[in-house]
Amino acid sequence: MTHLFLSLFLICPTISQSQSIEDHPEIFQAYHDVLKLKLESGRARLNQVIPNQAELGHYHFVKSLADVIEILITEDPALYKKYEDSEDENLDGLREMDESDPHRRFYNAEIRIQWAIVKIMFDEDMKAGMSLKTAYNYIERNIEKHPDFTSNYKSYGSLHVLFAVVPESYHWILKIFGIKGNSILGWDELNKIQPDNPYWLETGLIKSLIAINILNKEKQTLELLDDLRIKHKDNLIVNYLYNTALIKYAKSEQALPNLRKLLFANEEYHQIINVYYKLGDIYMQKQQYALARYHLSKFLNQHKGKNYVKDTWFKIFLSYWLEGNTKMAEIHWNKAKDSGRTFASADRNANSIMDESSYPNPLLMKARLATDGGYFDLAIQALKEIQQGSLANKKEESEYFYRYGRLYDKMEHDQDAIFNYLNAIKKAGKENWYFAPSACLYTGYIYEFRQDYEKAEFYYEKAMSYKKHSYKAGIDNKAHASLKLLEGKMPETE
Repeated sequence: MTHLFLSLFLICPTISQSQSIEDHPEIFQAYHDVLKLKLESGRARLNQVIPNQAELGHYHFVKSLADVIEILITEDPALYKKYEDSEDENLDGLREMDESDPHRRFYNAEIRIQWAIVKIMFDEDMKAGMSLKTAYNYIERNIEKHPDFTSNYKSYGSLHVLFAVVPESYHWILKIFGIKGNSILGWDELNKIQPDNPYWLETGLIKSLIAINILNKEKQTLELLDDLRIKHKDNLIVNYLYNTALIKYAKSEQALPNLRKLLFANEEYHQIINVYYKLGDIYMQKQQYALARYHLSKFLNQHKGKNYVKDTWFKIFLSYWLEGNTKMAEIHWNKAKDSGRTFASADRNANSIMDESSYPNPLLMKARLATDGGYFDLAIQALKEIQQGSLANKKEESEYFYRYGRLYDKMEHDQDAIFNYLNAIKKAGKENWYFAPSACLYTGYIYEFRQDYEKAEFYYEKAMSYKKHSYKAGIDNKAHASLKLLEGKMPETE
């Protein structure tokens, strides 16, 4: 078998004989239409193509991507059923490709990664795990056979990140196959895809998601997205991710007019229903509760999936509760308890709050929402109304200090932030409320920024030591990624 492999390798054509997707303008334009969310335009272009052997891989890759993106942005189970044969049909279409073409294994891996993400969304854990493992095998083999085919690292990097962040239910699959996730390794591999690579835009979108959700480096994230926006002004996904990042970094007022514009995007774009959810978030932060309910209700009426449903009903409950309308609050509290699922971290957090025997403290909640959005005056006003003696229990006391910590942190008052974070950690003790692990994570960030790497390491490790809280997966992923980044900064020990 080894001799046969070597013989095939020696007689097969070199990489230079393989044609890039850019060499096929109609397919390449369809690819960019799909990435812009001009899905029908992209599909129409593909329908004009009768692919020859050199075009087969590019054609089926883009055709699959269009179906996957539509499913992911809608979460519509009816669409998943409609396109249920898409993965197999497009993989079958690769069979006629030349065995020596590096795109053959590359696209085999890419299509499997695309559909694994869909399967994760629809709770098909076993199928998703096997797809990711098969994709990993394809891309490792491709790197072995075609080490100069740089596009391999788009798939390889994506896989290393996915293996690092998959839900705990997938960990047994990784153990069986001896695979370890590493989001920082994945990030470094994705960075090998440079602007002259035909997959640079898609890679940039993947990196933006990693930067927003794992790395938590504001300057780096916004610079990355600014670069993408300059080069791709008409790309709806780029604009949506940019405004998501602004909200993440307490710049909701800046995101607000941009998101409103996205609601009125040209009809050739596929609408992103999640824009209503994001606008609902911002109006909750601004304490404009009627507007929040309007946008959250629009999201519920048009959203086809199960994620963020529980959190959306919970936010509608909050809008009434924080207004003082107890009767309507009770109705929507019960609705939230009975709706949706707890796959997304926002839904898990809403569920954990509703597991309590009483409604959340309204002033602490107002402070939380306002701080998240960058409405610091509103946050200060809410916190100043709280008398420490009025807090109901130890959990509220821990949250009180945590809210002050987040506020001072976002206002860049680092020492005040650390003081309050440490008090939140102390008050929480061994309880697994998320305030303590989150406070540890943010304290680690501050010490890392100060180049006090030993203290940063201590708090990142402490953040991961807490069990079974509502944000465990997200906090652990961020802390683990930060520890990886510290490895080259820590002084060597003898």
